[in-house]
Amino acid sequence: MGILPRAFRLLSLSLRRKLLLFSALIAALPLLFAGQSLIRIARDEMKSVANERLVTTVREVTGQIDDIYERAWLAPLMLIRSAIDSDKISVGEKVAILTHGIARLPDIVALQITLDGGRLPLVISQNRFSTRLTEAGVDPLNVLRAPPEVMLAAAASDEETDARVTAVVYEPKTETWLATVALPLESRFSGARAVLSAKIDLGRIRGFIMSQPFRQVGMITTVDAEGRKLFDTELNEFGQVKQLGRRDIVEEALAARTGNRARAISVDTYLRPDGTAMLGTFAFTRSFDWAVIVEQREADAYYAVDVMIGSLVFWVVGGLAVAVLGAAVFAHRISRPILAISEAASEVAKGNYQVRVKNIRSRDEIGNLAKRINHMIVQINERFELAKFVSHGTIDAIQHSDETGVHLGGRRCEVAILFADIRGYTAFAERRDPETVIETLNFYLAVQADLVAAHHGDIDKFVGDQVMAVFQGPAMAADALRCAVALQESMVKLAAASPDRDLSIGIGIDMGEVVMGAIGARDRMDFTVLGDHVNVAARLCAAAKPRQALATATVVEAAAHLGLPVATRALDPIVLRGKSVPLRIYDIQPKSQAAA
Repeated sequence: MGILPRAFRLLSLSLRRKLLLFSALIAALPLLFAGQSLIRIARDEMKSVANERLVTTVREVTGQIDDIYERAWLAPLMLIRSAIDSDKISVGEKVAILTHGIARLPDIVALQITLDGGRLPLVISQNRFSTRLTEAGVDPLNVLRAPPEVMLAAAASDEETDARVTAVVYEPKTETWLATVALPLESRFSGARAVLSAKIDLGRIRGFIMSQPFRQVGMITTVDAEGRKLFDTELNEFGQVKQLGRRDIVEEALAARTGNRARAISVDTYLRPDGTAMLGTFAFTRSFDWAVIVEQREADAYYAVDVMIGSLVFWVVGGLAVAVLGAAVFAHRISRPILAISEAASEVAKGNYQVRVKNIRSRDEIGNLAKRINHMIVQINERFELAKFVSHGTIDAIQHSDETGVHLGGRRCEVAILFADIRGYTAFAERRDPETVIETLNFYLAVQADLVAAHHGDIDKFVGDQVMAVFQGPAMAADALRCAVALQESMVKLAAASPDRDLSIGIGIDMGEVVMGAIGARDRMDFTVLGDHVNVAARLCAAAKPRQALATATVVEAAAHLGLPVATRALDPIVLRGKSVPLRIYDIQPKSQAAA
């Protein structure tokens, strides 16, 4: 009972003490006892690994089943239901939504609307699947139409609006498993209750289970509430799916189905009817009334243990004898520099790049390692300091470069560009000493840089008292507009706190296709964005008045698709320097300020 806890306490000792203690124990205890102890620990560890693999597999399978159901199927069905429930669209548009949903969701082979009191439900089926059924000699409506009474029973209560899986059936002629999901509608049609239902092809779940690597060494079985074996189908003499209730783990899973479904997953050992010793575990899915059973033959799971026992018996005798002498002689000499290196590595992990490995005088590999560790710490510190002077785009380009480094040139991409220029800074600099000027400029630029980062942007460069920021991603236009409002609001607060400085900013924003890449010479490059949209943003910034943010119509219209995060006011088109066509622009303001 106390051997394992004591062994774990020994493993928690320092390296030096373990070396010394193990040397004494190995020298004092019979060699056979030491070998048996190591073999016992190895056996327990291998069994733990085998059990952990079973538990990990069953969690992965049940989690993926739930993920497929909830994300790939239920989420779009909920969107379709919301559209059907809307009283703002016509019946024809609702039918079009159902037809479009069938076309865009390959696993959903039929959508149906059932009305209480209606003669026949409205069924819209997937053409490809209907053709497959017809070619197999099956009437598609007999398979794809859900019984109206079952669907209406799902909406028996006015408060019942949750989606429910009402049936899972097997179509043998097409070897297809189909699930029926009922989604009661909140709205009524001519005063009658209505239910939206969907027939879902479970082939994606079946394919995931069949492709599991664990099936090469074990078995994964899915069992429903009736004890039927799903997916890897075996039919009885009546053409029905076989029930597996005779196996111990299946009976246990079916019994637990009505109890604590969220129980802790554990691995059990049992015998199959043919006498095979098995390891197995099971877990339940949230989405379906299923139990997933993962099994492996005990002999296969623990085969490595038998091999290891034979190897350990041979090597323990010679290996431990040498270890006794080596550990006793070199315990102090080896452990001291290793512990020093370990302490230095721990300090580096905490962010201390000034630490060094000291007092290592040995000229062997450990001494060389200590020197390399010190050199590595210096390089890490230099790189962290260097990272403060380059943009995230530059760092990303370096990380994705090949063995020859970053090359001159670039690639086309869609970005939003923001220029912010401090107004009144020249006059401010004339009245202050250089140290104050630099300190104030750094303070304002730091505030702007933090706000750009907070709005998912990247500082491309600082040009004097001007900031150039780049935004990427689907929401780049909205991010740039939010950032502009945040910059103006922060400057208002700073101006109120320090009215004697009399500083403000003007902002210009544009978006579009630019070239992003490295420019310059082979030994001195700058990673930036170039293009007409960069020039437009810079000239808009120059045209903006103090405390004004100007954005092109392209930016405002792009942000409007995501829900415009700010208030805008259309201004008269302007002709920028170098342009012949007037440019539509907007004044960007906080929504609260526009409402006031």
